[in-house]
Amino acid sequence: MASIAPSEDTPIPFVSRVPNELPQPIVPGNMAFAAFDAAYSMAPYLIGDDEALVIRGRWPECVFANLCLWNRWSQMYDYVNRQVSRNRANTTLNADGSFTLVLAHSDPGHPNWIDTEGRNLGTMFFRFFLPQGDIEKPLCEVVKFTDLTPDLV
Repeated sequence: MASIAPSEDTPIPFVSRVPNELPQPIVPGNMAFAAFDAAYSMAPYLIGDDEALVIRGRWPECVFANLCLWNRWSQMYDYVNRQVSRNRANTTLNADGSFTLVLAHSDPGHPNWIDTEGRNLGTMFFRFFLPQGDIEKPLCEVVKFTDLTPDLV
């Protein structure tokens, strides 16, 4: 497997510099601390006090997959007391098998809410362990919090 050599001109391919825009998940191979059998997609999120981020996608066939939120030191938010991540097991799927995740500062009543802990800026980190086949790129959309409904798909 080829080595990925990030630089200022060519950043790490699975890391977006653009808020609310996840890159195509990739298996980075032997780069840094990446697992050689996992695919990743990472991006900053940036939402206002009155906004939420809706993420649509499809979990691939794999041993484990999740989305978690990190602070600026790459530490996961308070996963003991708050719902700051979702995985294949605890995500309610849409009728077609896809998922709709909602990052918001407070609970919108959606079954796949992910708590930002009131943070307007953070990092979204998707991980897919032992993925089989292609992984669909998750799509993000910033919406007004008041436009969210429990049956949003």
